[in-house]
Amino acid sequence: MINVNACFLMLASVVVLAGCSSSSKEGIQLQDGEGENFTVNENEVISEDGTKGFKGNLETLNLQTMYEGLTFENVTLVDGDNKKIDNDEIPLDSKFSIVIEGIENYTLKDGKAFPKLTLMVLGETGPIVTEEDALATYTDGMSVEDASVLRGTFTVAQPMVSGKQYTCSVSVNDKNNANAYVSSTWFFKVK
Repeated sequence: MINVNACFLMLASVVVLAGCSSSSKEGIQLQDGEGENFTVNENEVISEDGTKGFKGNLETLNLQTMYEGLTFENVTLVDGDNKKIDNDEIPLDSKFSIVIEGIENYTLKDGKAFPKLTLMVLGETGPIVTEEDALATYTDGMSVEDASVLRGTFTVAQPMVSGKQYTCSVSVNDKNNANAYVSSTWFFKVK
């Protein structure tokens, strides 16, 4: 199960365990308690080697993404017509997707990637949607190109209700590397 607070915990651990070493237009340089260096810019924390971090759009979308091992270019929210969502509200009886683009660094087996795509929506009383591995049928793996763009699509319907807050999570894990993942979480309201 995906911990929806994981993004906050990672960011908090970097900030709490770190000492500020320098500040510039390239961001603030931090070092965590294990000696790993991070750069903090507006809405992102990135490890020195670029393989671990946090990116968010918390002002308008309430969308945050954390990653380690796997890297990505962009995370986009789109509606059922594939139009970009630019706020944290979604109508009842509609669809939306979290699209993770430019995923790289899979541990390949016979030239194929083996991603695991986990989908979840949480409400006030617990899970509403849980899909442990939406790509389970790809037993022979996927081409690197196909595995580079993955999408979790959700229908906003009962038992969801207008006026309530929900948490949606889409996680991509590398089945050949237990420590490699990209996990996006969207905090949204049904209107």
